[in-house]
Amino acid sequence: MKNKRMFSLMSIFYKETFRNGFEVFFTLLLPVLLLFLFGIIFGTETDQSVEYKLGIAGNFDEGIVEALPYQILIFEDKNSLSQALESDQIDIGIIMVENNQITFVEKETDINNQSNIFLKLKLQSFLKKYLIGMNEDYINLEFVETPIGESQENSLDFILTGVIGLSLLSGGMFSMINVFGRYRKLGTIKRFKASPMKPIEFTLSASSTKLFLNLISMFIIVFLGKIIFDFSLTFNWGLLVIVFFTSSIGMMGFGILLLLLFKEPSVTIEIASILYVVMTFFSGVYFPVEFLPTSVRWVSNILPVKYVVDVIRYTGNIKQINLNEFLIINLVLFVGGLFLLFVSSKVFLKEER
Repeated sequence: MKNKRMFSLMSIFYKETFRNGFEVFFTLLLPVLLLFLFGIIFGTETDQSVEYKLGIAGNFDEGIVEALPYQILIFEDKNSLSQALESDQIDIGIIMVENNQITFVEKETDINNQSNIFLKLKLQSFLKKYLIGMNEDYINLEFVETPIGESQENSLDFILTGVIGLSLLSGGMFSMINVFGRYRKLGTIKRFKASPMKPIEFTLSASSTKLFLNLISMFIIVFLGKIIFDFSLTFNWGLLVIVFFTSSIGMMGFGILLLLLFKEPSVTIEIASILYVVMTFFSGVYFPVEFLPTSVRWVSNILPVKYVVDVIRYTGNIKQINLNEFLIINLVLFVGGLFLLFVSSKVFLKEER
């Protein structure tokens, strides 16, 4: 009888969850939209291994062609060079005239392209050195990329793990505000109390549906990241599943905590939405916390999603924390979330008697 009651409750919650556009949007659609937005913005990083094709025309020294470290195509005039540029035979064109005047020719759509900007800077530096007879730079700079974890990560990997963290935040926080806030206001909980349902059954049924929705969201984000943006990050799936459960439960508890503090569901939703925006930009979700001004970095330390993102990145070998910190964060999220889920949910259900 008890199992049948639990099954019926879970069935009701599953149906209601997918009918609630607000909850589905924040849990499934918003993280995917943010993944596309930031993936497109930061997905055009300069790849140092790309071999560029250059076109050159005008009065130039043959020594320049031999010295340039790129594939060079020679053209008779500007028109033929421009045609080659439009047909994608070359990436950028160089026209040299008397008195060593240099003109770069590029597509209008590529003027603000990050790769072309860096390429032009390199070419300007090289041509100036060649024309004045310099063999070496006065100062040589070498950039060495050092991975944070066991594998070399990039900004796209950073974004993917951040979006998963935001998905767990929104799915947990907003779902519990919806369950214990909106349901109470609509009198739904009171109707449930008229049945032989126990508070623990209500809590477990509601939580399981939200966990399932969060799980769908996480797999969609990882799948789209691999297919569309070719993310190279490799997760330890065993640890990621553990993090998924602890973080989801922790963020559900955070939603209940907000509801306990602000009481009114509509007010709590507004506060939660503001906090969501703050945590998006101050928790190291899309860029490292070190990018923030020193005066405001302390804000990230009091935002729970920062720690969720840290443990997610740990499972992808982007190790900004050590093993002890990983275990402590998961323990705090799990125990704190359970406490708020079971103790506070009984408080809400008791109020309906």
